[in-house]
Amino acid sequence: MRAVIFGASGLLGRSVMRAFNDMTVTGTGFSRTAPGLARADATSADDIDRLLGRAQPDVVVNCVGERRPQRWAATPDQARDKNVDAARLLAQSTRQCGARLLHISTDYVFDGKAAPYRPDSPPNPLNAYGRWKLLAEHAVRAACPDAAILRLPVLYGPAQFAAETNLTELARQVGARAPVELDDVCVRYPTHTDEAAEVCRWLAGALVRGQRLGAVAHWSAEQGFTKYQMAVLIADRFGLPAGHIRPGEADAVSGDRPIDCRLDCRDLPEALGTVRRHFTTEFPPVVEPWLLPAEPISTLRKDFHAPCV
Repeated sequence: MRAVIFGASGLLGRSVMRAFNDMTVTGTGFSRTAPGLARADATSADDIDRLLGRAQPDVVVNCVGERRPQRWAATPDQARDKNVDAARLLAQSTRQCGARLLHISTDYVFDGKAAPYRPDSPPNPLNAYGRWKLLAEHAVRAACPDAAILRLPVLYGPAQFAAETNLTELARQVGARAPVELDDVCVRYPTHTDEAAEVCRWLAGALVRGQRLGAVAHWSAEQGFTKYQMAVLIADRFGLPAGHIRPGEADAVSGDRPIDCRLDCRDLPEALGTVRRHFTTEFPPVVEPWLLPAEPISTLRKDFHAPCV
């Protein structure tokens, strides 16, 4: 099977590349490049057409998107391009080249007032990111009707910079030991990128085999935490003080963050088997490098390790 992964330099894309490593796979990057990746602008129809023409893929996975609030608030036009226009162009080109498409979306298309959400639950996004991702879903469906859309919650995994994931940013705040107030109302379901990548692999294979899939699929970890709860969990796990961390309501009060967007994933687990990873055992190696923010990762003490579970 030949696959093209757009956004392969990003958090999820890196894991998807590893999950697809026994296939003929081409990964792309643009704002962030890495050895072995093809440079392609997912907002350029010419770039997409040229790459797909060369790769002749059986399946395309779209991991392109800008989910970080500080980025899409500061440059909304660019964020919209990455989240909506890129989705439309990729869907159009994928259909034209005869490949199947797996498009990644988000639980933020829901308002968080009626969890758990089924794939056919009515969406009602509260913020710009959720609205863009919903528009992207509509654009994908219009351009490529047989595409599969996978909605995922907040992801965590090996990060290249602290702000790349909510979890590693929380670890930085725990390690800094400066007073900080963290939301203790909105519940998140942090899901490991390797787990999400295995789901992508299964869905991509099912698409290529011609297996009938629903238009939208959901996948999520089962454990839910607020930001405050995750920070305290990090501090407890590494024996660090947590007195500087205070519970608050900032995200909930803002009105643009869903309280609870838990996804109903019952349609997939039976087929996927045992791909689930448990947050409480998986997060320590992810956050460990970011607990000493004043030091580069390469200079962290070699004897600084998480206690054994």
